[in-house]
Amino acid sequence: MHCRFRHSLFLAACGIALGLTAACTPSRHPTYSDPNILFQDDFSQTTSGWDAHRDSSITTDYEEGRYVLALADPGQNIWSLAKLDLTDLALSVETAYAEGPVNNEYGVMCRYSRSGDKHSFYFFFISSDGFYALGKVVKNQRTILNPATGDFQSSDAIKQGQTDVNQLTATCQGQQMSLAVNGATVGAFEDDELTHGDIGLIIGAYDEGGVKIAFDNLVVRKP
Repeated sequence: MHCRFRHSLFLAACGIALGLTAACTPSRHPTYSDPNILFQDDFSQTTSGWDAHRDSSITTDYEEGRYVLALADPGQNIWSLAKLDLTDLALSVETAYAEGPVNNEYGVMCRYSRSGDKHSFYFFFISSDGFYALGKVVKNQRTILNPATGDFQSSDAIKQGQTDVNQLTATCQGQQMSLAVNGATVGAFEDDELTHGDIGLIIGAYDEGGVKIAFDNLVVRKP
């Protein structure tokens, strides 16, 4: 495996109409037939609670039975939140490249919280060209915790075909955080700074904008 450096993205610009008012929104706690399921969404219903926003720069919306995030501008992240408050969980979701540069990043978040314009969360990223990184953002300061080098790392577990689907499973259990891609664990780290919060879907663009990623069949279970 060969390591490739990726610069930290500007995260403070992510509060643009992206559901970051979660603290003001009552958490949703549906009841499921499987007691181990904390939350699930196949995005077939556009009223299931995620953001529905489109403008010339940002899309966070339902589209053809999936949920899409699109970012026209380079050097930014955007995300959308489920408006939940959870602690320990295993979040699985299907992800697919839709358009734009393959030099991107996308994935899931857990234990998101916000204080004013400061955002904190754990992130679990892959890219369309076969890289991954796990880490945290604390008050808008981003740190990659796995790989230990602090850079993105390549993984053969990540499918790079533009029609391929990658299944991500992020586990947040106590101080133990890990990411599996298509059933293979690619990274893990320990951290105790963030204890609970929302879950979310997130994408990022580097030197070139136009990133668009689709998400489907999200399930959050007890770990």
